[in-house]
Order: sequence, then structure tokens, then C-alpha cells
Amino acid sequence: MKYNFLTIAISLVLTAGFASCKNDKKNESQEEELARLSYSMENNQVTAAPLVRRTFYKQLVCNGRLEAVQRSNISFQTQGIVASIKVKEGDEVKRNQALAELDKESLNSAMQSAQLSYDKAVLNLADRLLDYGYSLEDTASIPAATKRIIYINTGYADAQLAFRNAQRNLQNAVLRAPFAGKIVGVQAKKYENTNGVFCTLIDDSYMTVRFNVLETEYNFVSVGQSVKVTPFNDNSIVILGNIESINPSVDDHGQIAVTAKVKNNGALLDGMNVKIVVENSVPDQLVVPKSAVVIRDNLEVVFRYVDGKSIWTYVKVLLSNTTEHSIVANTERGAELHEGDMIITSGNLNLGSGEVPVKLVK
Repeated sequence: MKYNFLTIAISLVLTAGFASCKNDKKNESQEEELARLSYSMENNQVTAAPLVRRTFYKQLVCNGRLEAVQRSNISFQTQGIVASIKVKEGDEVKRNQALAELDKESLNSAMQSAQLSYDKAVLNLADRLLDYGYSLEDTASIPAATKRIIYINTGYADAQLAFRNAQRNLQNAVLRAPFAGKIVGVQAKKYENTNGVFCTLIDDSYMTVRFNVLETEYNFVSVGQSVKVTPFNDNSIVILGNIESINPSVDDHGQIAVTAKVKNNGALLDGMNVKIVVENSVPDQLVVPKSAVVIRDNLEVVFRYVDGKSIWTYVKVLLSNTTEHSIVANTERGAELHEGDMIITSGNLNLGSGEVPVKLVK
């Protein structure tokens, strides 16, 4: 009897201990589950934005190269020795501003000699006109054929031509800018003979940019259409321009040349490589940022935010540009989308199917 009583007592103690351990494990399991959910929510921090219906801008992205709207190689029209250079590379000049000057000593001598020859020819002309019964004041009334013969015989025609050339050479001793712009490079040197191009002058207040589109993209572009130009070295710069011309022929590579013009805000350089974005508007589209769409099982998915949880939603992407998608619900998968739905835009890469607890942050 004593043995049975002892056995029962030990059994009761063990049973109580086991029950206690079981309750402790259950409590621990519940605490772990709560901790896991809390940890999950802390790590599933997301941002969201309402789904909007608006115009979507379909884009065609091309590469191109900028060219100054006007470029000219400037040369002296008179032969001589360069006496002074008044500009350097990168200088901005105004129209008719002096760029350089030749040594004028020989040119002045040639001018004086031509002046003397011309004066002498005028005297000879006056004498010969008297033989015909005319004076210098009557030249306007002399028959053209007679006057030409007199001018040639007296040497007046040659002297007049030489005098005008001497005047022009002396005037051209100062090289001037034909238009306002920037000096690209000065090739001549002081005290050297004029030989070839003195410098290159560009007007980069506006830029032309040439790019190619595929034959299949021909209907996407039109003259007057706006474009966005962005230098490769700074994506933050976006300058608006317009298409000026479209080549009406297709080249051997199936491409069509397009030329656009853009105003230079000071950030563009002649010869710079740029990205050109041509846009066409498509109205009445559900638009989301590109980051909102992820791929799951080779299908496109967005996550809606509803009451602290993410809802897996299948979609189809209709159109895309550099920053956004136009989407519709994938009805084949039973999905629904409505304007105003809160769409998760970040923190969605690790979200799974079903309803996953998430924490919305600003």
C-alpha cells in the first residue's frame, strides 16, 4: 500500500510538471509568434501611393550628338604677316569684333601706289574726254560703248580696279567676326604668314541634334514635336527642344535621320553626346512607378496596401517609359484594380503571396 501511494504521488508530481512545461512552451510559442510578426512588420516597411488614371507618355529613346547651330572657319582674305591676335580659344565675341590684324606697312604702301596711279589715270581721262568734247562731269551722258573705250585706252579702268583692290586689302587686314559666337580654336600664330584657317567660330546659343529612328518608328515622330535632351554626363539636366526636319528616305540600315533644335542653357557643348527622348501622349491610363511592378512566377505583380497588409495582385503592363508603367488588372488571374487603390511602390521585393503584414512609412 505504501508502495502504491508513493507511486501515485510521484505520478501526480510528474504530470503536474509536464503540464506546467507544456503551458510554458505554449506561452513561449505564442510570444515567439508575436515577436516574429512584429519583426516581420518592422522589416516589411513599405511606401505606397494611390493608383491614378491620367495621360501616359509613351517614349522613344535615342542617342545623338550636338552641333552648334552655326559654324565657320575664319580666314584672312589678304596675304600678309600676322601682327596681332586679339582673341583666344573659348572667348565670346560679338558680330564684327576684331579677331586679329595684319602688318599694314606693305599694305599702306600698296594703297599709296594705287592712289597715285589712279590719280594719274583720272588726269589722262580728263584730257581724252576733251578730245571727244566731254568733261569729267559729263561721264553719265557718254554712250556706254564710247565710255568703255576711253576708260581702257587711258588706263583709267585698270587704275580704278587696282585702287579698289588696294582699299579692300587694307580693310581686310583686320579680321572680323561674321557673327556673334565663341572661338573654338586659333590655328595661326603671331609673326607668321597667313596660311589657311585662322580660327573656327561657332554660335552655340542653339544646338542641332541629329539622331536616327527605325523605319517602324517613323509614325512616332513628326516635325514640330517636342523632345527632351539630356547630356550623358549629367542626367539631372533636361532641356526641351523641337524636331525641325525628318529625312524622307530610309538608309541601308533601315533607319531614318531626324534633326531637332534645342536652346542652349549653358550646359550643352558642341560635339556632346546626348540622350533624346521623344514622347507621345496616351490618355486615360492607370499609371504606376516602375518600382511598383515586380515579377513573380514570370508574371507581373503589384502589391496593394489594405489595412496594414500587402495584397498580391496580378497585372499586365501595357506601356512603359523610363520611369513609369501603364497597367491593367490581369483578369485571367482573377485580379481587380481600381483608381485610388494604394499601390506599394517600395519595399515590395521581398513580399510574398497572400496577405503579408507590412508597415507603411512616409
